Amino acid sequence: MFNAQERQLVINKNTIDLTGTEARLLLIFASSPNQTIERSRLQKEIWEDEGVIVGRSLDMFISKLRKKLEPDPNISIVVIRGKGYKLEISATPF
Repeated sequence: MFNAQERQLVINKNTIDLTGTEARLLLIFASSPNQTIERSRLQKEIWEDEGVIVGRSLDMFISKLRKKLEPDPNISIVVIRGKGYKLEISATPF
């Protein structure tokens, strides 16, 4: 479960705090699950207001977010080579 206002994830009953940037990234991904989101869109939506976009900053935040999502095997952020990233959510069997 993701609480955007509190910037927290709850995975396996554990609460994981997110930075503001991580929470904004996850919110963008969560709004388009299982769909490719272009790098340029992520960079623009996260850093446009700051006026400076550092190329590797996105990769660093994606890496940190992946580590925080790791405890849930049904959720992962994957690279779509040459395009961007995708939040893959697999259905859990009942």
